Amino acid sequence: MPKQPPLDVHTGSFNLNVSGVAGFFGGEEAISAMQTIHIYKWRKLLGWYNSPGSWNVGREFGRLANSRFWDGLFPGPHENPANFFGLDGKQGPKYVASRSGSFLEQTGYLAYLIMQRCKEELGEHVDGRVSKRNKVTIIQTQSVSFVPGSTAEKEPPVHDIPPRSGGHAIVAILPVAVSIIACALCALEYDWFCCSMILLGIVSNGLFTLVIGSACLKLEGVKSAEKAPPGDGMLMDGDDIVILLGREQNVAALTRGKFVLKYEPWRNDAPVRDEYAAIGLCSFLLVIQLLGQLLLIPQGTLFGQIMFLSSFAASWAYNLYLSSIDKEFIQQNLLLEILQLQEQHMQTYSLGTRTTAAVFACLVLQPRDDADNNFKPEDIIRHFIPNDTQVWITWRQRVLGVMSERRMKVPCLENRGMLRAPGGYIFRVSPDDTEVRDRWQEKILAVFWNVKIPQWHTGSHMMSL
Repeated sequence: MPKQPPLDVHTGSFNLNVSGVAGFFGGEEAISAMQTIHIYKWRKLLGWYNSPGSWNVGREFGRLANSRFWDGLFPGPHENPANFFGLDGKQGPKYVASRSGSFLEQTGYLAYLIMQRCKEELGEHVDGRVSKRNKVTIIQTQSVSFVPGSTAEKEPPVHDIPPRSGGHAIVAILPVAVSIIACALCALEYDWFCCSMILLGIVSNGLFTLVIGSACLKLEGVKSAEKAPPGDGMLMDGDDIVILLGREQNVAALTRGKFVLKYEPWRNDAPVRDEYAAIGLCSFLLVIQLLGQLLLIPQGTLFGQIMFLSSFAASWAYNLYLSSIDKEFIQQNLLLEILQLQEQHMQTYSLGTRTTAAVFACLVLQPRDDADNNFKPEDIIRHFIPNDTQVWITWRQRVLGVMSERRMKVPCLENRGMLRAPGGYIFRVSPDDTEVRDRWQEKILAVFWNVKIPQWHTGSHMMSL
């Protein structure tokens, strides 16, 4: 007489076949949940649960195993590890340097994050004529402690990013506990088919998260010359402008820096990149898990199949929770923390017209040292208003003349109304009329009278309006 199991559940002849969806259900959520594994503490140690979507996860991240053997199993383009985890891949706005002469048509992902954060700021509304508002954010960059790279290999400086704490560790108890309990109940039922598949799912997902999360997250900067001029400049994205002030190295970290993921070799004397080979093995194990589910889950009992689905449901809910996190917002906060940018270092203003924003940017970027010939305000204004019609040529000439005379000294204002001549243009005044010219100059700069820009004392920068 066969031995009776300790837990005997009678289900008759009914059989629930879930093998057809077992390896595909929840694949997108599982992939999205992996994108924050390097940002939070303990994430790589909390993957011991039977996660759905093993086929999709294995095929997606198996492409990281860069070798001819693994290319055959996981075909597809080779990408930087940072791209796989959403830490790169989006292009930033163009950058115009005001003193070094640099011009970048497209910047990197870090500049994209900064621009997105500045777009979300409401900003202080500045009085004046309003046609279409332009938002200008002034950022005083801070020094970042970069570790110099190898001089022989010409490696760029890097800054190690420690993982952050988060409440996900408590939530991870749910899928881990449900998967272990489901596996134990299947063993008590003597359903070794479902028990072994749940156990295989726990082991394969745990090993995969442990290996894939072993990379170190770093911020890669740019090595600048010691006597390089200040990196003052602006990021431009339509009606949103971000003015960056500070040392060249600090500004370059935003415009040309990037996040990198560094996988250390398991053995330093290994003839191949064994850290990527481990990713390939774990990805292959996830694919094997699908094949096992296709064959063995239909052989289990109804109770075992319900336990298998229960572990999937709990794991899917946890993956859904992780994938619902706003990754860009987390990365923005992480970047601001690394660059030591606090609220007092970032000021946003909403200006009423494009011309006002152009003059405002010139005033902010104008160096304090009058002997500095590298600053060309006309080039700055042209990036705002590139029109070469006679009207705008005259406007630029008048604005540049005012700036060269006053050098950021704003006179006391009595009347803030716009000065208009016949034809409707505010700049059509006689340049020989000193009184009218001074009044016109006051109107141009009037909008800045109530703008309280904090004073920053960093090297050559000491600015106040």
